[in-house]
Amino acid sequence: ESMEQAKVQRGCVIRSLLVMYILSGLLLMLLTVVVSRVEKEDMVAQIGIIVIYVFSCGMGGFIIGKWKKRQKFLWGLLVGFLYALTLFVVALAIQKGTMPSLPHILTAAAICIGSSMLGGMLS
Repeated sequence: ESMEQAKVQRGCVIRSLLVMYILSGLLLMLLTVVVSRVEKEDMVAQIGIIVIYVFSCGMGGFIIGKWKKRQKFLWGLLVGFLYALTLFVVALAIQKGTMPSLPHILTAAAICIGSSMLGGMLS
Protein backbone atom coordinates (compact mmCIF):
# COMPACT_ATOMS: atom_id res chain seq x y z
CA GLU A 1 0.00 0.00 0.00
CA SER A 2 1.46 3.31 -1.02
CA MET A 3 1.70 6.42 1.09
CA GLU A 4 -0.83 8.09 -1.21
CA GLN A 5 -3.41 5.31 -0.66
CA ALA A 6 -2.91 5.50 3.11
CA LYS A 7 -3.44 9.27 3.01
CA VAL A 8 -6.64 8.84 0.99
CA GLN A 9 -7.92 6.20 3.44
CA ARG A 10 -7.21 8.45 6.43
CA GLY A 11 -8.98 11.28 4.65
CA CYS A 12 -12.08 9.13 4.07
CA VAL A 13 -12.17 8.08 7.72
CA ILE A 14 -11.70 11.64 8.95
CA ARG A 15 -14.36 13.04 6.60
CA SER A 16 -16.91 10.42 7.59
CA LEU A 17 -16.17 11.03 11.30
CA LEU A 18 -16.64 14.77 10.74
CA VAL A 19 -20.04 14.10 9.16
CA MET A 20 -20.94 11.95 12.18
CA TYR A 21 -19.83 14.63 14.67
CA ILE A 22 -21.61 17.45 12.80
CA LEU A 23 -24.84 15.45 12.51
CA SER A 24 -24.65 14.57 16.19
CA GLY A 25 -24.01 18.16 17.22
CA LEU A 26 -26.88 19.54 15.16
CA LEU A 27 -29.29 16.83 16.31
CA LEU A 28 -28.25 17.28 19.96
CA MET A 29 -29.03 21.01 19.69
CA LEU A 30 -32.45 20.13 18.27
CA LEU A 31 -32.95 17.59 21.06
CA THR A 32 -32.27 20.22 23.74
CA VAL A 33 -35.06 22.35 22.29
CA VAL A 34 -37.45 19.39 22.19
CA VAL A 35 -36.55 18.23 25.72
CA SER A 36 -37.08 21.72 27.12
CA ARG A 37 -40.67 21.71 25.84
CA VAL A 38 -41.91 18.26 26.87
CA GLU A 39 -42.80 16.38 30.00
CA LYS A 40 -40.71 13.38 31.04
CA GLU A 41 -37.54 15.14 29.91
CA ASP A 42 -35.22 12.35 31.09
CA MET A 43 -36.95 9.66 29.06
CA VAL A 44 -37.18 11.84 25.94
CA ALA A 45 -33.51 12.82 26.29
CA GLN A 46 -32.34 9.20 26.70
CA ILE A 47 -34.33 7.98 23.71
CA GLY A 48 -33.28 11.01 21.67
CA ILE A 49 -29.60 10.39 22.35
CA ILE A 50 -29.89 6.75 21.27
CA VAL A 51 -31.68 7.79 18.07
CA ILE A 52 -28.94 10.36 17.40
CA TYR A 53 -26.20 7.73 17.89
CA VAL A 54 -27.96 5.32 15.55
CA PHE A 55 -28.61 7.92 12.86
CA SER A 56 -25.21 9.64 12.99
CA CYS A 57 -23.23 6.41 13.09
CA GLY A 58 -25.39 4.79 10.43
CA MET A 59 -24.81 7.75 8.14
CA GLY A 60 -21.08 7.71 8.82
CA GLY A 61 -20.91 4.00 7.98
CA PHE A 62 -23.02 4.54 4.87
CA ILE A 63 -20.80 7.39 3.67
CA ILE A 64 -17.54 5.56 4.19
CA GLY A 65 -19.03 2.45 2.57
CA LYS A 66 -19.91 4.50 -0.52
CA TRP A 67 -16.38 5.90 -0.67
CA LYS A 68 -14.54 2.64 -0.05
CA LYS A 69 -16.73 0.26 -2.11
CA ARG A 70 -14.93 -2.78 -0.65
CA GLN A 71 -14.98 -4.18 2.89
CA LYS A 72 -17.76 -1.72 3.75
CA PHE A 73 -18.62 -3.70 6.89
CA LEU A 74 -15.08 -3.29 8.28
CA TRP A 75 -14.87 0.40 7.38
CA GLY A 76 -18.19 0.94 9.13
CA LEU A 77 -16.85 -0.93 12.16
CA LEU A 78 -13.76 1.29 12.20
CA VAL A 79 -15.62 4.61 12.11
CA GLY A 80 -18.17 3.33 14.65
CA PHE A 81 -15.36 2.30 16.99
CA LEU A 82 -13.60 5.66 16.60
CA TYR A 83 -16.87 7.52 17.24
CA ALA A 84 -17.53 5.43 20.37
CA LEU A 85 -13.96 6.01 21.54
CA THR A 86 -14.48 9.76 21.10
CA LEU A 87 -17.67 9.57 23.18
CA PHE A 88 -15.78 7.75 25.91
CA VAL A 89 -12.93 10.30 25.97
CA VAL A 90 -15.40 13.21 26.04
CA ALA A 91 -17.34 11.54 28.88
CA LEU A 92 -14.09 11.13 30.85
CA ALA A 93 -13.24 14.79 30.30
CA ILE A 94 -16.70 15.99 31.31
CA GLN A 95 -16.73 13.79 34.40
CA LYS A 96 -13.19 14.91 35.30
CA GLY A 97 -11.62 11.47 34.98
CA THR A 98 -14.40 9.52 36.67
CA MET A 99 -15.17 6.40 34.67
CA PRO A 100 -18.67 6.18 33.22
CA SER A 101 -20.41 2.95 34.20
CA LEU A 102 -19.39 -0.12 32.21
CA PRO A 103 -22.95 -0.93 31.04
CA HIS A 104 -23.29 2.62 29.64
CA ILE A 105 -19.92 2.39 27.89
CA LEU A 106 -20.67 -1.01 26.37
CA THR A 107 -24.20 -0.06 25.32
CA ALA A 108 -23.07 3.16 23.64
CA ALA A 109 -20.18 1.35 21.92
CA ALA A 110 -22.47 -1.44 20.68
CA ILE A 111 -25.00 1.07 19.33
CA CYS A 112 -22.33 3.14 17.57
CA ILE A 113 -20.38 0.21 16.12
CA GLY A 114 -23.48 -1.75 15.12
CA SER A 115 -25.13 1.24 13.44
CA SER A 116 -21.96 2.13 11.55
CA MET A 117 -21.44 -1.42 10.38
CA LEU A 118 -25.07 -1.59 9.21
CA GLY A 119 -24.69 1.73 7.41
CA GLY A 120 -21.59 0.42 5.67
CA MET A 121 -23.35 -2.77 4.62
CA LEU A 122 -26.36 -0.85 3.27
CA SER A 123 -24.22 1.54 1.21
